Amino acid sequence: MRYEDTRDKIADGDILGVSCKGLFWSLVKVVQRAAGLGKFAQITHVGVAWWVNGRLYSVEMDGAHNVLRPVSQYIAEGSSVTVFRSPVTQDAMRAQYDRATSEPIQYDYLDLLRIGLRLLLRTSTGTDGNGEMVCSTFASRWLQWAGWTPPTGFPDMPSPGELCRALGHPTFAIEAASERP
Repeated sequence: MRYEDTRDKIADGDILGVSCKGLFWSLVKVVQRAAGLGKFAQITHVGVAWWVNGRLYSVEMDGAHNVLRPVSQYIAEGSSVTVFRSPVTQDAMRAQYDRATSEPIQYDYLDLLRIGLRLLLRTSTGTDGNGEMVCSTFASRWLQWAGWTPPTGFPDMPSPGELCRALGHPTFAIEAASERP
């Protein structure tokens, strides 16, 4: 589906699974595939959909801290976006918006390594605080703050594919600009 045809079907709080291109993102896909995530291994980044003044953003971790990024940028750069309905209400997500965005949350590269090692070696990542996170932990934590109870065995620091798999079937996927006829 095209972004222009689907953007109005996305609600505040929906989870956006992004399939990014590039060497680093290819490595993420390989690790998730090796961990048995199947079709969800293609999802390399996640954010939370949020409308601001008629523009759709992804509230996410960008490698430095929590930010708002226009979803249209992902489409323009050749990434596809898969939309997963939030398992909690929009009101519950809105009630936690300030908690997720008012203070800077630092990106944690060590967590990224810990998640990769857990996926490949089946080791434990342990627990994680709310001050430093990667994209998938950020989105997962926001959902939990809003009342979502993850499935049994769900890791404290999930990979993007693990979070999306836990959310179930996607609502729809948006084609990258480069995939259009």
